[in-house]
Amino acid sequence: MNWTPLVDVIIPCYNVEHIVENCISSVLNQQYQRDFNIFLVNDGSTDQTGTILDSFHSHSHIKIIHLEKNGGLSTARNEGINAGNGEVVLFLDSDMVVQDNWINEHIRALGQNNIVGVIGDSILPKEIKPNVLDKYLYGLRRGARQFGENTSISFHYFLFNNTSVKRAIFDVVELFDENITSYGGEDTELAIRLWEAYPDGLRFSFTASSEHHHQRELKDFCQSMHHYGKNNLPILLGKYPAYLSDLGGDWIYTLKGFVLFNPIIRWFVEILNRYRPNYFLTRYMVIDAVVRGARSSTLS
Repeated sequence: MNWTPLVDVIIPCYNVEHIVENCISSVLNQQYQRDFNIFLVNDGSTDQTGTILDSFHSHSHIKIIHLEKNGGLSTARNEGINAGNGEVVLFLDSDMVVQDNWINEHIRALGQNNIVGVIGDSILPKEIKPNVLDKYLYGLRRGARQFGENTSISFHYFLFNNTSVKRAIFDVVELFDENITSYGGEDTELAIRLWEAYPDGLRFSFTASSEHHHQRELKDFCQSMHHYGKNNLPILLGKYPAYLSDLGGDWIYTLKGFVLFNPIIRWFVEILNRYRPNYFLTRYMVIDAVVRGARSSTLS
C-alpha cells in the first residue's frame, strides 16, 4: 500500500456494555502499517460502558472522552473529529466488530483518485441465526450493496456506521448537525452536503466489512423508524426541500401516499409478512413506519 495516512478511528459509545470491549479489541488488532489513534466517546452511558472504556486507558493511542449526558451521534462524532488530527477519519459504531484488515481495506478504497468517502459493508455475525429483519437489513438488494465496488453512490446510501472520509472534507462541508439528537437522519444530513460537494466521490466496499452485533425484531426496528419519521425526517425536509422525493417526502401527504400507505394495506402486508415473509413486504413495513411517523409529526 503506497498511501499510509495517519488515521483517527472514532467510536461513539452509548450503553453497549455487551459488545464494546470486543469492538475496541478488534480495532486494536489492526495490521495497519503505521500507528493510528482511537477516540472512544462515551455519550452519557448509564450502564457499565464508561468503566469498560476506562479499562483501555493505558493504551497510548487511545483517547477516552466522557460526555456528561447523551447528546446523540452527531455530538459524539464531532467530539472525536475535533480531538483528532489524522488525515483520514474512520467512524465505527460501538456494536460492531472488524477484521484485522479493516483499516487497510478502507485506505485501499479511499486511496483511489477523487474518492473522499467509503462506506464498508455491515454483515450479520456468523453465529446469529437471521430473523425476518436480518434478511432485509443484510440482503444484497438493500443499500449500497446493490451497486457493488467501484461505483459512485449517492447520499441515500452513505451512512456513518462503518465509514471513512478524508479529514479535508470537513473544511468544505463542516461537521455533523448537532441539532439532530435522536435516532436516524444525522448521517443523511451530512451525506447530502458531502455528496453535493463531491458528487462522484463516494464509494462502497464489501471488503471493509464489520460484524453488526445488534439483532433486533422487525417490530422494534419499525418503532425506531417511526421515531425517525416523526422527529428527524421533517428536519431534513425543511433543510433540503429540493430533495423531497429523494428523502421519501412525496409519500407523506400525497394521493399516491395515502393510496399505498394506509391502515387496510398495512394490515394486509403485516399478515402476509407474518406467514410468507420476504424482502419487499418487510421493506413496505419499514417505509410505512417512517410515513406514519412523519404524518404524526408536529414539525410537518
